[in-house]
Amino acid sequence: MRILTSVAAAALIGSGVGSGVSSGVIAIGLTSLLPLAAQAQNMPAPPLEYYGDLPSIEEAEVSPSGAYTALLMTAQGERVITVLDAAGTPVKQIVVGDAKVRGIEWVGEEAILLLRTETGRLPRQYVESKAEFLRGNVIPLDDASPVVSIFAEQRYIANAITRFYGIRQVDGRWTGYFGGFRRGSTSGNRDQLLDRRPALFAVDLVTGETDLKAYPDDYPASRDWLIDDDGEVGAVLQLDARNGNWRVENGDGDTIARGRQERGRVSLIGFGADGDSVIYSYYDDTSRGVRRFQIPLTGGTPTEIWEDVIVRQWVRKPFSSRVLGLQNESDGSIELSDERAQAVLSEALGAFSYASYAEIAGFTADFSTLIATTSGNYDSGTWFRMNGATGERSILGLERPAIQGPAIGKVSTFTYEAQDGLEINAILTLPPGRDPVNLPVIILPHGGPTAHNVERFDWRAQAFASRGYAVLQPNFRGSTGRGAGFIEAGDGEWGRKMQTDKSDGLMALAEAGIVDPARACIVGSSYGGYAALAGVTLQQGFYRCAVSVNGVANLEPLLREFRTGSRDVFTRSFDRQFGEDVDLDALSPTQNARNADAPVLLIHGRDDTVVPFAQSLMMKDALEDAGKPVEFLALDGEDHWLSQSATRRQMLDAAVAFVERHNPPD
Repeated sequence: MRILTSVAAAALIGSGVGSGVSSGVIAIGLTSLLPLAAQAQNMPAPPLEYYGDLPSIEEAEVSPSGAYTALLMTAQGERVITVLDAAGTPVKQIVVGDAKVRGIEWVGEEAILLLRTETGRLPRQYVESKAEFLRGNVIPLDDASPVVSIFAEQRYIANAITRFYGIRQVDGRWTGYFGGFRRGSTSGNRDQLLDRRPALFAVDLVTGETDLKAYPDDYPASRDWLIDDDGEVGAVLQLDARNGNWRVENGDGDTIARGRQERGRVSLIGFGADGDSVIYSYYDDTSRGVRRFQIPLTGGTPTEIWEDVIVRQWVRKPFSSRVLGLQNESDGSIELSDERAQAVLSEALGAFSYASYAEIAGFTADFSTLIATTSGNYDSGTWFRMNGATGERSILGLERPAIQGPAIGKVSTFTYEAQDGLEINAILTLPPGRDPVNLPVIILPHGGPTAHNVERFDWRAQAFASRGYAVLQPNFRGSTGRGAGFIEAGDGEWGRKMQTDKSDGLMALAEAGIVDPARACIVGSSYGGYAALAGVTLQQGFYRCAVSVNGVANLEPLLREFRTGSRDVFTRSFDRQFGEDVDLDALSPTQNARNADAPVLLIHGRDDTVVPFAQSLMMKDALEDAGKPVEFLALDGEDHWLSQSATRRQMLDAAVAFVERHNPPD
């Protein structure tokens, strides 16, 4: 009860920057001791905008010494970075406006690296017309110091980051490592790119001075790098995209491991905890699984490690590529090579045993200060700062202060069998204050499709649950979280078994008496949008309506775009996922629009660079031509990830109103 009391009190503070949790505030406590179910029945549902808003806190990063914590926040509709001291007192606020922030990193104790994206147009020689460009800005805490923009002032480097490789302190200077394209030519056209693959650059994060650290390989081959603690290239992965041949080199250019993976599924994970070895992985087609190996940087025999482990997250040493261990997906446990670190992090996670979902989000190199986050039942997302030695913790803030406790729908795992006997697990969210009997239901498949849902607060699921719907999020075949074999079970099953896995979940819920199968709609984004459209075109008789957000609708032109100019390893991956001789029209909702048996709402961001805006336009035209009911909403200035609060709320308002109209909750 003590934690719930603290969370409820913190929620009363609101989301304004500068709010802190003091002993006086916590003493307010809960104002009612009614049973939680009774509270939920008596309280009105929070406004939909509270669900569609960006979280009040998205990220928390602790500085190298532990003296400060930086919070990426949204306050009064504006993105800000708030810096707190160790006592939780705000010492700095950095306004970043409506930037699409993708992450923040400390630059020593003096500055913050802000990583953000901008949607821009590509030159005409590219197949895609738009791309999401990654930018970086180093913002000092001292207002008298200048802001550094990564690559922006570099004459011979294109103003776009292809990848961030981390920050190191080299000879007392904080240096960042970034992938980027060299530009310029002997003809004098400095906007012309010199390479078709990115090079590696080192950037002084105080002055902005940039040096070329490593050249790219010749296209279509590619290179990936690991930066050691001294700021040097310590390992390189070379991949030949024509045949899948790969090799790992050490910093001296000596090959220490090699192999062949025809789909290019090989990667560098990091250095070993001692810094004297490198860890890499590849997908073994014969065993249908990811295999991980560790090999000394001087060469030798690779040792297979972490066999049959499904990784939730890698645990890395701060400001380093060293991998200390991992957090296991199956039970959330920590596995580290260092016994002291293992004890500290495991004990820290143990403090949140009450939470549906918890993870360590960051820590100082000496483990004196940790950042943790929780989410799930009665918790819409809470961020904590912890003392690694004593276990003492304080709340940094809440992701959604206005949605707390009994207003949150209960989250649990629901397991059922597909038609062919395969076991499927799904996340079930129940509406607050309603008995779980004959409820209206939303099937909400995830995107990807290589992703999965867990028992944590999901703003889309909770928004529908708050309106009286049960929400089922199936982890259908092809999902992550259960090993490579389960992912590959989805190969060739778009619109087939991957689709029936979802309707099988609906039938299982109905058999359990939880939902009324005659009152179901299907809603999804990206691949989930495809599943929603397929649910009323490739299937019939299951859903009263379908909502597709940034969804795939016509496979043939989409895959043609991806294949054009693609490397052979990518083409083989597409063929494996869909089948070499598959009839894509038979699997495309656009080509089956005449079979649609329920109204459809299409929502799409105009700046979507992952699933083109044209996909939803084609679906709209196909449904209209077939005389089927369809509505269309274009989100101006919005991307694939719904990065802006205003358009995210617009999407949610439209989706919920559409579902309520065609599948009323009462």
